[in-house]
Amino acid sequence: MLLAFAGLFPVGVGAAQQAVTPDSRKDSAAQEKEMTQGAPTILATVIQSRSTNSRGYKLVIFDDGSATAKIGAGAGMAAPAAAPAPLQFPSGTIDTKTLRRLLTAIGDVTRIPTGGCMKSVSFGTRTLITYAKKTSGDLQCIRETEADGDQALLQASRDLGEFVQTTLGHLKINDRRMVSPR
Repeated sequence: MLLAFAGLFPVGVGAAQQAVTPDSRKDSAAQEKEMTQGAPTILATVIQSRSTNSRGYKLVIFDDGSATAKIGAGAGMAAPAAAPAPLQFPSGTIDTKTLRRLLTAIGDVTRIPTGGCMKSVSFGTRTLITYAKKTSGDLQCIRETEADGDQALLQASRDLGEFVQTTLGHLKINDRRMVSPR
């Protein structure tokens, strides 16, 4: 009788039913825990806005110095049929010791003294950093003086802005200029 019913079910149903047992749930939970224990945690996220001829991107920096960059379409350009694969940078690519020191010195990145600065309307970009669930103003526009006279904050902010711009330059995420299709 069992053989007569075997053809009524799609291939693999029996295997799927066997996989859902109390023991298998424990095994998969243990495997998931092992996988997440060794995974690096996010230290900070840098967002570079797009401009007329460059793509915007989001760079997620992990505590082990690895990073992932997700690149978007450029302004005025049609979105690609398939999103480009994120760029992966291996452990140790980014100097997280320096980045962590600067972020710790600043603390709340919303305190970074940013203000208006002259930029091209078409070609200007903005660089923001998110740390501890807070996002800074434009790191390209750090003020020259701090209103409340906190020189340590001002210096750490300048150092962070320079560190981020140098790091982005070394990663060469946006090296290729975008051209319009003809």
